[in-house]
Amino acid sequence: MTFASDLFQQLLFGFTGACVQTLGGNLSFCNANSFQNYNPYKIVEEYPWSAPYEMMGGGELTFTNFPFQLLSQGSSLQLELAPDMTTEQFATYGPYNVYKDLKLSGRYNSGEDIQSMAAVGWYPFVSSVRDKTDALSNYTGYYIANSLQSGGGMSFPYLQDVEERHKMMEKLDVVSMFVGDGADMVEQNGEFMREYTELYPFGCRSTVTCAGLKRHRIRSYFSSCLTLTSTYQGSVLQIDGSNPGLNALPILDPFSVNFTDAVKMAKQGKHLVLLVDVTDPSVLPTLPPNHRFLTADIPPSYPRSCQSYSERIDYCYRLLSQYANHAKVVITSRIHVGLPAAALGVPVIFVSKGGWLPGGKEKTGRVSGLLEIFHRVDKSRGLPWRFDLSEPIPPNPGNHEADRRRAAFWHRLKRVGYYDDAARLFGRIPYQRLGASMIREDIHNNFHFIMNQKDLSDWQSRRAVEAVLFFHPNAKISVHVEEYVSIDNQGDFLTFAESGYDVNIQIFSSQNHPIDQIKNLLYKFGGVFVSKGTFVIKALPINLEEGFSIDEHGDVALMIGKKGSTVMTTKLSMLHKWRTSFLSSVETQRCMLDPTWNMKTSEVDIAITVDQASLQEYAIKIDTECYDLIEARCIFNDELHWEY
Repeated sequence: MTFASDLFQQLLFGFTGACVQTLGGNLSFCNANSFQNYNPYKIVEEYPWSAPYEMMGGGELTFTNFPFQLLSQGSSLQLELAPDMTTEQFATYGPYNVYKDLKLSGRYNSGEDIQSMAAVGWYPFVSSVRDKTDALSNYTGYYIANSLQSGGGMSFPYLQDVEERHKMMEKLDVVSMFVGDGADMVEQNGEFMREYTELYPFGCRSTVTCAGLKRHRIRSYFSSCLTLTSTYQGSVLQIDGSNPGLNALPILDPFSVNFTDAVKMAKQGKHLVLLVDVTDPSVLPTLPPNHRFLTADIPPSYPRSCQSYSERIDYCYRLLSQYANHAKVVITSRIHVGLPAAALGVPVIFVSKGGWLPGGKEKTGRVSGLLEIFHRVDKSRGLPWRFDLSEPIPPNPGNHEADRRRAAFWHRLKRVGYYDDAARLFGRIPYQRLGASMIREDIHNNFHFIMNQKDLSDWQSRRAVEAVLFFHPNAKISVHVEEYVSIDNQGDFLTFAESGYDVNIQIFSSQNHPIDQIKNLLYKFGGVFVSKGTFVIKALPINLEEGFSIDEHGDVALMIGKKGSTVMTTKLSMLHKWRTSFLSSVETQRCMLDPTWNMKTSEVDIAITVDQASLQEYAIKIDTECYDLIEARCIFNDELHWEY
């Protein structure tokens, strides 16, 4: 529900002439009488949290003092909690048997629901919560698959009607799943997976799953976990220290305090050291007074019963709110505490004990590839504690990798108009990059490309830009084009900016000789020019000599120049201590097609220029030198430009 806040405030205070509508509603409300008894921060007295679960109608939204008239469309029909969902459906998942988990271990891990919430964040609304192992049976709506699946895992029904089967595939995004090594999943769903991945590749939550699926020649890529896209603002909670281990904290009541000041104070003074299910407390130093112990396990009776999805989301929401609005640092041994906290910009110290995690010994590979995001502590693996909790904790060392994964999720999901619209409506896009403040002053951060409009739609040109961003994630990249390019024609170059990268398209005049126009660009702006067929292979130090290199066709492959430097206009040289190697058409083809061919480079090489005609004509084979050069370091790795 969205209000014009200033108008609604006038409405509440009784000013005349003020009317509001809900987003998408057709009724106007011109007085506040209907809402005077509504307080979203207060539990309905008739049904307090201690009420029996059965009285709560399953703990869903059966009893509430919510002003349902806001959902009315002027009809005399009985009001429903949800809008009309007969046109499209958007389902999330829940565990198939919470009771079984509770019976076996006496607890329920909120990690399942944290993952489910990550998918919900991309939906315009939720129409149902489905069993994660059988979510697609008798279902024709949209579904984002991001979960841990054991055994054969999720069942993908192979519908006999080709048209219906493809409709279902169009509405399915397998973006982040762990299925072990994939053998059982392929045995159970092989026919579906091979057909589906011809349309969209399989996103793997773990590098172990990715490696396993590649052995079965299933088109797949390592995506990490969708919880890295968490963008919850959450709520400011009332934390008074009286119960340091309590998670069921009340949301700050705006009627009992100076709400604006309280929120500002909480967010500016994020100071809590949150410890959530740490497996090896022996590594911890003496804890400061501002620490809180929490658990990601939802108590069986929270606050009525954790078998209700809304009760579990309530618990998760309060956890995420503490990360977003109160935490200075999160110390944990759970990935679905660490990943959403990292996505919210909070430093995370991940503690393990010889591979032991709260869920047991790490042997299935379920966290493989995910822990590089965090600060790590594991005494048995030579990773000691090295943090002073009284001082600011450095940003997470894997923030730049997290930014690449987040960008790939956006690139994948924006193809669905509903997800694209919802992301923009709810302020998810443009991303605020996690690594934006981690600027290196010792490397170049200003790059230039010259392209035409066709290049903007070519993945090959975009990969050259991605190679720069892999080593220079905070670089400003200017793509110079001769004529105006509308937003609609910027293609995935617009996705760079939406993902938080500083990539922009500039109009320029190309009346000079190509070498002269590049010199003029660098004389005016300074930095590094890179041709669209050249791929940077390392971070370029700021003290590299000015100069340029050319390919076998006599075109500039790479040029370095300082802003306003007279060297750019007088004696720019090809004699310098760095080099850009060029691959001939034959070498480029071997680089792309032959896994046994080795590229010869030296310490002075800073980039490789490939033959663009060959790159356009042939497909890159996996595990070749060009796969490592072009595909392994790309940002939008959900878009596969390689073959088995």
